[in-house]
Amino acid sequence: MDDKWRKEALGKRIRAAREALNMSQKDLYDKTKIKDSMISDFERGVREPSTANLAKIAHALDTTMDKLYFGDESNIIESTPDRGMQIVNCFTILFLSGAISTVEDESEYGMGNVQPHINLWKDAWAVKRLLGNLDEYKRNILTYPDPRSYLEQIKKSVANEINKNHKKGK
Repeated sequence: MDDKWRKEALGKRIRAAREALNMSQKDLYDKTKIKDSMISDFERGVREPSTANLAKIAHALDTTMDKLYFGDESNIIESTPDRGMQIVNCFTILFLSGAISTVEDESEYGMGNVQPHINLWKDAWAVKRLLGNLDEYKRNILTYPDPRSYLEQIKKSVANEINKNHKKGK
């Protein structure tokens, strides 16, 4: 990821989180004891906070370092500057959520003994429906009056189904 792009994106997220709490840079200084000139530099993307300072800022803004550094899941995926990083971020989210993992396997896939393992059994029907809807969407994208809105509806519908599956402990 480009260093300048990363610092600017982090700065925008810090500023947005601070402003969402109607907090001034001086208020953030009062809570963190980080100089307001440094906070200004962070927010403008001129410099990147150390891990310790980012932890103080996250605590003062009642958020996490990950959310400040990466944003929410859609930001992690969609706001990255290249397709490769978007794909890597998708897999990272799936791995950290437990939907995919690795297993030791003796089969010959050219990957040594570590093989990918998909653990979507809770969500198999929802994922099947999602893939079917995405395939249909891709084939007919030009026929939708508002393709982006339709895609968001598909995603929200399947996400709701998956969330229900996990709440029920299925």
